[in-house]
Parts: sequence; structure tokens; C-alpha cells
Amino acid sequence: MEKGKKMVIIIAAILGVLGLLTWGAVAYLGRGQTLTVTSIENPSGDLHLIRLKKPDNLTWKPGSYAKFKLPDVKENEQNSRWLTIASTTDENEILILTHDSGSFYKKTLTGLSVGSEVEMSWLQSLLLVTDDEAPLVCFASDVGVAALRPIIKEWVGRREIIFSHLDKGVTVFDDEMARLAHETTTLTYEVSGSLSQSQKTLKNAVDTHGKRATYLLAGQPDDANAMKKFLEDNGIDSQNIKTQRFRGLK
Repeated sequence: MEKGKKMVIIIAAILGVLGLLTWGAVAYLGRGQTLTVTSIENPSGDLHLIRLKKPDNLTWKPGSYAKFKLPDVKENEQNSRWLTIASTTDENEILILTHDSGSFYKKTLTGLSVGSEVEMSWLQSLLLVTDDEAPLVCFASDVGVAALRPIIKEWVGRREIIFSHLDKGVTVFDDEMARLAHETTTLTYEVSGSLSQSQKTLKNAVDTHGKRATYLLAGQPDDANAMKKFLEDNGIDSQNIKTQRFRGLK
């Protein structure tokens, strides 16, 4: 009987600790930060590059995304969306690269004036890279480059990186990536004109690095899913593939 009571107490204590850890994680990820718009650029078409002032105490992992809430919009279905952070914590700003789909949210977001505030919360990442020497083989389509840019900047010169960008007209970071590739022999950067061209590049990487490499995919679901299947068909285990899909939420 005493042994049974002790076991119940131990289980209750473990559950209590787990509950506190879960609550702490939710509170940490879900806490909001108010950010100020410093500029909004329109490089081409419906593409917008939004610059937000970074709070001094805010950090994140390269490739992270978060929920961005619009100011003074009460409708829950219209006032927030998940967007990727295209900058590193070393840069004194938060960059958001997005298409203006014409929806209420995107029109309001891309039409904000300098000095406007947005709230960011639920900071997280699907593209975490471990601190080792494994090569990175990267594929992005369209604005998926926003997720991979900070990862490239974090690891360039420290490990081998092969990066193919199926840009679909999104050329905002092309010059920067080309410059980084020119400055170091460890980065290979390609602007791709088709999915098949990117697949050829990644197939060469698979033949060279195989399962030693970490494969990062970011972009439109059809492209990311097709590339993931292509890699699996060529012998890469799904555990070696990390994917962030841009669903084009309105």
C-alpha cells in the first residue's frame, strides 16, 4: 500500500513538472512583441519587402517564422498570418518577404505606413540546423528564399552549402547570394529556371554527399513536395529532409 502511494506521488510529481514545462514553453513561444515598420519596399509586381525594427531583447533561429498580427483589426480571421523572418539576429531589423495576394490581410500589411506597429508572437522553426560539419543542400521556390537566406548567412564559410533557387521572378536576394558564393568556395548558388533544373542540381549533390548532408526545402507546397519525393526516390531518408511549405495564405 505504501509503495502504491509513493508511486502515485511520483507520477503526480512528474506530471506536474511536465505540465509546468509545457505551460512555460507555450508562454515563451506565445508571448507577443510589438514591432515598428521602418519601411516597405515593392521590388517588383506584387512582391513586398517589409522592414521592421528589431527589439533589443529578441532572438530567433535562422529560418524561423512567427504569427504577425495587424494593428486595429478586430476580426480574428483577418488580423494575423504566419510569415517567415528573412533576416538573422545579427541584422538590426526583421525582414518579411511576401506577395500581396489581394486579400484584406495582405493589402493592409503591405499598405502600412512607416511607424505603424504590428505584433509578433509564436516564434518557431521547422528548418533547424545542427552545429556540425554536414553539408547543407538547399532548395527554395519563389519567396521560400526568405526562409533559407538567414540559414545561408549563418553557415556560409563554415560548411559546404549547395543552394538552388527556383526564383519564379523573386530576385530580391539574388545579388547577395551570388556575392557570398563569389567570396567563398564553400557556397554554390544557382538561380534555377525550372523544377527539373533544380532536381538535376540536387541529384548531383545527392551523388556527392548522400546521407551525410542535411536537405532543406522551402517554398510553394507543390514544389517542396515534389522535391522531397525526388530526394526520397534517390535514397535520401525523410529524417534528413527538413521542409517548410509556403501555402500562400491570404
